[in-house]
Amino acid sequence: MNFFFQDWSLARFLRNRIAGSAYRGEAQPRPEMRVLETKRLVLRKFQQDDLKDLVRWQKDSGAAYTESEAQGFLDFCFREYVRCGIGPWGIRLRETGTVIGSCSFCYIHPNRKCGEVNYYVAPQYRGQGIAPEALGAVLEFGFADVGLARIEARCPPGNASSERVMQKAGMNFERMISSSEEPKGRSKSSKLYTILQRHFKPRPSE
Repeated sequence: MNFFFQDWSLARFLRNRIAGSAYRGEAQPRPEMRVLETKRLVLRKFQQDDLKDLVRWQKDSGAAYTESEAQGFLDFCFREYVRCGIGPWGIRLRETGTVIGSCSFCYIHPNRKCGEVNYYVAPQYRGQGIAPEALGAVLEFGFADVGLARIEARCPPGNASSERVMQKAGMNFERMISSSEEPKGRSKSSKLYTILQRHFKPRPSE
């Protein structure tokens, strides 16, 4: 599942993300989920102390997530770290230390050298280029650390904000995916964006 910059449900994210967890069923060495750093951001595993930031994330309606919803997301992340060796990175602002979103792999197929990424930035922090900055760091990890040859992402038709994030990270539109092609849990058509390792331009060193 991709975070499409629409009203976001933690429960829906959990259901869809579980169906495509990274490395599940693959008899391959697992990559080390290391800290990723950019000019403005630090991407690292979620911690229990992040609960105080997650409950301040706003839905598009303006309502905050409940403590139960936020804790459910954290519990899911902790299970993924143990079961799969990799899970969502928390996006933390260097300047304030606040965790404002998440970026991760929906799945990784090491035999096919292919993966799919997703991203979410809380609405009150959008419009600052944070999502493409975080996404670029995760793409670089996928190519350099995991050895992927192709990484995908998707968004609903008409979601210009999410498309701009993928485009700014260097991804290109490949094709429309019809609802009949979508796996269980995805009932609507979507736009598929991709990037190949040979076309990826790593971020300049800070």
